[in-house]
Amino acid sequence: MNTTPNGVVESSNDDDTPNYETVDIPSKPPSEFTYHERRAEILQQVRDLGHPSMIHQGELADRYGVSQQQISRDLDRIAESVRTHITDRDSRAFAIDSILRRSIQGLLTEEEYRKAAQTALEYDEWIQQQFEAEQFAARLERLEEAVDGDGGNR
Repeated sequence: MNTTPNGVVESSNDDDTPNYETVDIPSKPPSEFTYHERRAEILQQVRDLGHPSMIHQGELADRYGVSQQQISRDLDRIAESVRTHITDRDSRAFAIDSILRRSIQGLLTEEEYRKAAQTALEYDEWIQQQFEAEQFAARLERLEEAVDGDGGNR
């Protein structure tokens, strides 16, 4: 992993496409953001809203002091980064995370606090199950490698 001067962590196997999820979003005015910081914040907004179609490009252009065409190019670069750095499994988790964030936000807006809390707890349980499944898969893979390395003679 390489870190650029503005905090972008790039994977060693693909230095051309930065991972915008790893960029720290600064507290300075958005019009002063570098393009990496701008794209990181736009990616965060996509996650919060649930889908890129929920983004209003004109409002973002005004926020960052750039053209709407630049925001369109930013969204293209963000999509490229997501495709490069997120596996199919991570992509599904990314989508689920975005939808749940939006759902919980909606429940809180409607003052459905118990439902929001229940949704958050169920999501936390789902995350734990995914983590345990990953650990199980890793142990199984190690066992299979051990058997293959032994030539199956046990």
